[in-house]
Amino acid sequence: MITRRQLLIAGATMPFAPDALAKPKNLRGGEILPDPTFAKPKDYLVGVRPYRKTGVRLERVDAPLKGANGDIHLVHNYGHGGAGVTLSWGCASVVVDHVDAIRQKLNVEAPPAIAVLGTGIIGLTTATELRRRWPKVPITIYAKSLDLKRTVSWVAGGQFEPSGMHRLYKGRERRKELHDLVRRSAKRVIELQNSGKRHDYGVAVRKNYALDRKLAAFEVGMPRDVVAKPRRGNLPFANLNIRGREYQTWLMTPMILMPKLVEDLKASGVKFVERSFSTPADVAKLSESVVVNCTGLGSRELFSDGALIPQRGHNVLLEKTDPKQFYFFSGGCENWVIAYVFCRQNDVVVGGTIQKGRDDVKITPEDKKVFAQLLTNGRALFDGKVSACVRP
Repeated sequence: MITRRQLLIAGATMPFAPDALAKPKNLRGGEILPDPTFAKPKDYLVGVRPYRKTGVRLERVDAPLKGANGDIHLVHNYGHGGAGVTLSWGCASVVVDHVDAIRQKLNVEAPPAIAVLGTGIIGLTTATELRRRWPKVPITIYAKSLDLKRTVSWVAGGQFEPSGMHRLYKGRERRKELHDLVRRSAKRVIELQNSGKRHDYGVAVRKNYALDRKLAAFEVGMPRDVVAKPRRGNLPFANLNIRGREYQTWLMTPMILMPKLVEDLKASGVKFVERSFSTPADVAKLSESVVVNCTGLGSRELFSDGALIPQRGHNVLLEKTDPKQFYFFSGGCENWVIAYVFCRQNDVVVGGTIQKGRDDVKITPEDKKVFAQLLTNGRALFDGKVSACVRP
C-alpha cells in the first residue's frame, strides 16, 4: 500500500508537473490563417520617427510669445516616436484641456482663433478634437507641405500599441501618465469603431500574434482595461504553429484615416495653409492667439529641442491575397531581431528597422538590401524558422 507521504515525495520528484504535459491549445480553435504572400511586394517606403528621449512633449508654455497682434499662447504636442498613431487621440484630448485652460485665463467663452502646425496624424487629430470642442472657432492648419504622403504618419503601420514608450515612462507616476494617454486614445478609437463609419476611418479590430514571451509594449505600456492579458496556445499558421500569444487591439490605417480627417476638417470650416516656420519669431507672426505645435521632428530646429532623435524605418507593402489576412504579427523573431507583419484593409505591411540618428527619406541601394532582408525575415518566420532572422 502506498502512503500519502510516498505519493507526495513521488510528485515532488516528477520531471514535469501534469499541466506541463498537457498539449497546448490551438489559438482560434485550430483554424489556420493564410500566410502573407512575400513574393508580391507592391511598394517600398522609408519614414523617420520623431523619437524624443524624454517622452512626448505635451504641455502649455507659461510665457506667451509676443506676436504682432498681441500675445500668442503656445501648446506643444510632439515627440511620439513610433507610437504616434496610438497616442494621437489621447494627446489631442489633453491639448483640448490645455486650450480650455488658456480660454479660462483669457476669460472668454471660446478661444478667439487657433493655429495648428503640422498635417501629420498628430496635427490632424488635434485639429479634429479642437473642432469637436469648439465648432465655431476659426481653426487653421499650417504645414510646409499639404501633401499627406510627405508626412511621417503616412508610412506608419497603424497598429494600436505604444511602441517603445514603456522605456521612457518609468516609475509609477510616469506609467500612469502613459496609461492615461492610451486610455484616452482607446476611448476615441472605440467611438469611431462603433460609429457605423469605421470603414471610412480605417479602424478595425485586430488580433495580434507573437511568440510566447513578454511583449512589454502590450504588457507594460497598455493598461489591462484597454488590452487584456494575452491568450496562450499554438499559433494559427501552417508552419508557424509553435506556442505563442494572442492579444486583441486595433488597426488605424493612416492612408485611410488621414484623408478622411482632412475631408471632415475642411467640411467643418478648418483652413489649410502651406507655410514654413524656421524660428519662434516666424510663429509669432501668426494672427491666431493660440498655437498648437505638432511639427514632430521639425521641433528639433523650430524650438531647439535637442531631445529629439530621428529614427529611420523601412516598410514593404505587400499585395493582400486572401480576405483572411486580417491579423497582426509582432514582437520579433526568437533571436530578438525586429520583425512585424500588419494585415490592413488593402495591403500587408512588413517592417522591422530602427536606424537612429538618420533623417533622410530617399531610398538608396543600401535601402534596397534592407527591404530584401525584411522580406527574407518574414518568410523565415512564417516558415517556422523563428531563429533564422538577420538584422537588416
